[in-house]
Amino acid sequence: MPEELKFHFSIATLLRDGDAVTKAAETHIEVNPHLPDGHVAATRALLGTVGADDAAIKGKRSGVGTLTKEQNAKLDKLNKWIANARKTAGLAFKGQDVKLREEFQVGINEPHDVASILQRARIIVASIKKADNAPVLKAKGWLDADTGAFEGVLSNLATTDATQETGKSGAKDATGTRNRNANLLYDNLLAIQNAADLQWPDDHSANAGIRDEFRLNTFPPRGRNGGKPDQPPTPPVPPTQP
Repeated sequence: MPEELKFHFSIATLLRDGDAVTKAAETHIEVNPHLPDGHVAATRALLGTVGADDAAIKGKRSGVGTLTKEQNAKLDKLNKWIANARKTAGLAFKGQDVKLREEFQVGINEPHDVASILQRARIIVASIKKADNAPVLKAKGWLDADTGAFEGVLSNLATTDATQETGKSGAKDATGTRNRNANLLYDNLLAIQNAADLQWPDDHSANAGIRDEFRLNTFPPRGRNGGKPDQPPTPPVPPTQP
């Protein structure tokens, strides 16, 4: 499981407001004594890292989505070959219900996931190649070229499916890395804000402008999609009966 984010607002908000907070710290170096050495520079570096991480995730997800379209097209072709093989087997082994079910998967259409369909197709191809089945199927029109084409489509889809699963794993890994760095960035920004709050407390009106630079009143955002999840509304109190 990828590391969960500590906050409940978007990465875009983290990057936008994080840049403003970091810029304020770079400008007003009076906060530095309140922070570990190199803290502001490390935060600036994290901003770049999280931005790159987030862009990489979007790229990986896009790649997996494109692959799914390719997979669906190959799956349609495989299903056609499965249907052709079952139809031919039905003619060749008419009345042999157990054989048709076990060797040619006739009537077995679930589960519907790609891995299960691939496995059913492999069973059918293996049955087509059996020495005692091949000549009977050939008598009903099935050619060696049909077996080769069936195997080719099966192999093609199996390769695409394996690549897609690898893409999904890569996207999960990238998400975990992004979330870890985003959480570090979030903690760093809160530390900078705390330093600014200590340096420029809110009990002096002259500090209002600089506090705004550090987003002390607006970050983390509150309410919907903000720093905390929305609280359910308080149910109305029914009127007292006289």
